[in-house]
Amino acid sequence: MMSPLNILIPLTILFSLCIGFFPSLAPWFALTWAGMEHFFLWQLFTYILIERGPISVNFFLNLAFNMYILWVFGIQLIERSHARLFLILYFGAALFGGLAALAVPHPFLAGPTNAVYAILIAWMLLNQRSQLLLFFSFRMNAQWLILGLIAATLLIDLANSYWAGAASLIASCIYAYFFTLIVWRQPGPFSFLRRFEKRIFQLLERKKKHETYIHSKIFDIKSGEPIIDDDQFMDAMLDRIARHGEESLTPTERKRMKEISKRKK
Repeated sequence: MMSPLNILIPLTILFSLCIGFFPSLAPWFALTWAGMEHFFLWQLFTYILIERGPISVNFFLNLAFNMYILWVFGIQLIERSHARLFLILYFGAALFGGLAALAVPHPFLAGPTNAVYAILIAWMLLNQRSQLLLFFSFRMNAQWLILGLIAATLLIDLANSYWAGAASLIASCIYAYFFTLIVWRQPGPFSFLRRFEKRIFQLLERKKKHETYIHSKIFDIKSGEPIIDDDQFMDAMLDRIARHGEESLTPTERKRMKEISKRKK
């Protein structure tokens, strides 16, 4: 099956070069209030397909860096889950980043940076103990290197008064955090968020419990909750692992699977 990156990366390069050589096309694809007023709603997604700025050395460096990050970390996310989830993450980050940019007066937003950094955030949360090479020589904790890169980009946007870029970057990173938290059940590395994340997991666990047991015809008289036997439970959990990976299970579900396995042994 072809990876969506095999289409997304060449498409971004092609669009970026076309807009770079023909800047008059930018108002059609970059995100602007004028475009929204004319109902160019596709701009909420197409702005991440064009690198910002005129053709120059800096233009090619930024484009190459973004596409490299997208390929290296995007392919790992796709292999870990599904192409569909990757696309929802990538274009969802574009949408939320675009909406945040529209809150800034006279926005002009172009470039895949915020969506690419959303991919980095998701990868970081799923690989918190990993290390990356800085300048291909120095090993650093992945989370601090990625957070430092995002912070540096944000400071550069603020220093250049690129408010639309700063707003979109913050919104896209927040979206990536919640997406990873909810879809992959992966908490962040910060202890001060543990209580909040635990509460989110509890709410999701209640919902998943209802969805998992919805086909059961036996109910607990006291609680009114549907009851599912061990075999049905194991079948449902194994099916979810096959579709979404083991990390999609809640702590309670993991515990019950271990108890069932011990009883059967």
